[in-house]
Amino acid sequence: MRPSFRLQTILLLITLLIAACAEVPTAPVPQPSPQERLQQRAAESISRAQSSVSPLREALLIEAAKLYVQLNDKPRVKQTLESIDPTQLSAQQVLDYALLYSDVLLEQGDYFAARDLLTDARLETLLADMPLEQKIAWHGKRADLFSLLGEDQSATKEYIALSHLQASPEAITATHEKIWQLLIDTPDTTLSTLEAAATNRALQGWYNLALLGRQYQGDLRQWAEQLKLWHSRWPGHPAVLFPPTSQRVIEAVANAVPGQLALLLPLSGKYARAGLTIRDGFLRAYYNILENEGITAPLNIYDTNSADIIGLYQQAVAGGAEIVIGPLRKENLAALAALPELSTPLIGLNYLSDSDQTDAPAHDKLLQFGLSVDDEARQIAQRAWLEGHRSALLITPDTKWAATAREAFHKYWTALGGRLISATPYSLKQTDFSATVRPALLLDQSQQRAIKLRRTLGKSIEMTAQRRRDIDMVFIIAYPDQGRQIKPTLDFYYAHDLPTYATSHIYTGTENPGRNRDLEGIRFSAMPWTIPGTVSDKLKPSATLKSTYRNLFALGVDAYQLHQWADMMRAYPQTPFFGHTGTLTLGAHDRIQHSYPWAEFYRGKVRLAPELKAD
Repeated sequence: MRPSFRLQTILLLITLLIAACAEVPTAPVPQPSPQERLQQRAAESISRAQSSVSPLREALLIEAAKLYVQLNDKPRVKQTLESIDPTQLSAQQVLDYALLYSDVLLEQGDYFAARDLLTDARLETLLADMPLEQKIAWHGKRADLFSLLGEDQSATKEYIALSHLQASPEAITATHEKIWQLLIDTPDTTLSTLEAAATNRALQGWYNLALLGRQYQGDLRQWAEQLKLWHSRWPGHPAVLFPPTSQRVIEAVANAVPGQLALLLPLSGKYARAGLTIRDGFLRAYYNILENEGITAPLNIYDTNSADIIGLYQQAVAGGAEIVIGPLRKENLAALAALPELSTPLIGLNYLSDSDQTDAPAHDKLLQFGLSVDDEARQIAQRAWLEGHRSALLITPDTKWAATAREAFHKYWTALGGRLISATPYSLKQTDFSATVRPALLLDQSQQRAIKLRRTLGKSIEMTAQRRRDIDMVFIIAYPDQGRQIKPTLDFYYAHDLPTYATSHIYTGTENPGRNRDLEGIRFSAMPWTIPGTVSDKLKPSATLKSTYRNLFALGVDAYQLHQWADMMRAYPQTPFFGHTGTLTLGAHDRIQHSYPWAEFYRGKVRLAPELKAD
């Protein structure tokens, strides 16, 4: 073979081999996902921080924490931030650290530590130079936390500052609704004082608006008219430009207020005293509107004692009732709730049991409203948990309603993660509570240990009895007479240092400084009508009314005022109504929920205690 031919052959083979190799697909190099890239960047920042010194170390750790926030890796966020020495942070780093670590603290329930972090004086000096996004985050976190802790004035100011920074009309309106819900809970006398002391027009206008709402909330027609006048007096006010959501529907709802009412109550028989008391409260509110030149609807009142409740409801509707209020007894309410259809809206003055609620058809015209020990138990559990308590001793009477409260508190407290120890229920006739308190505090066991030690040592020794140390609070359900015995007994048996909480039953609205000194320090969920300066004296029960019926009178007052709010609450369920039995909102299953102001006994008197305490 000639050399040139051989060379050509070799070149051809090489060409074919190269072409064949080119046709073999190569495996693509895998690219990390966005999440993997974030993880890699966070790990690199952590690694660099470990070999760096301050302030670079802190900057790298904060950068890593931000990346873990994007990854929603809460344990890593917590671990990273806890490895930071706050004393080594620059002013700007303090801001980043506070915004990040406050979320961690709130997640684990360290509310007061979060507050300390967000109120660091160094942050105030940075405010003017903060980027807008951080300003919004800082004011928003502070406002929500102050509101949670009951620091309403501080929360209001923060929400106002936040609304001035927001650009979206929806965001501003939502913030204004938060301001409104804070202020509508504030007593009239406090609002008047705050309005007079307000340092700027925006704040003064908000307080004035809240006073207007408190004054006319029982008559929506008058409120709608007064709201128009307020808008004309405060042109350019933020609440005029971006009204709170719930206020937007006031005028429409006011025009649809029912034209005729029917009230269904037991006015004779076994439950007559309760029914008559509710009726009296209802009529007091009814005539108060007339005295203030308002408009009231015609009213018919029916006795449910011996009547067929379904027939009575139908009779009321046939008589022209556009809304029916009542009945009071749970079984009567269940019978109406079981009807396939309600032709006219109904506000029941009780709550259905869980089984009745499950069996009843869904109604869009039924609201359930009454006195709810369940709501009190829920609020006390939440309050105690926010204040840092985790293990509670519960002392209750041996009554049916107290058993309901005990079960409710157990449900809410354990759901939060709390531990509950229950004392043996006491009798309402009981006067000596040593037999209840002493064993609950394990004083007998302490005494037995002392006796055993003396026997072991064979000599007499001085020993002080010790109460159990696995509880950090006491929750009592008691009327004043029982409470005045229980609290001193707790103090006597070495539990004076334990914060004590109680339901509204502990105070019936009658001041008695001499006797109430035995209730000193007890914090309780209060019926608003019992707190001085909170509601109009014209709508309070008579001092001669038996104490156990006074809350029923307040229920009657709220039942009248609430009938106007039914449509409002359905249109905007978070609409708050400041009632005599609590601040009322619409909850699940069309149940009206209560939230209560906090009060405490101080030097024999009752005072508002809105702020939480870090015990």
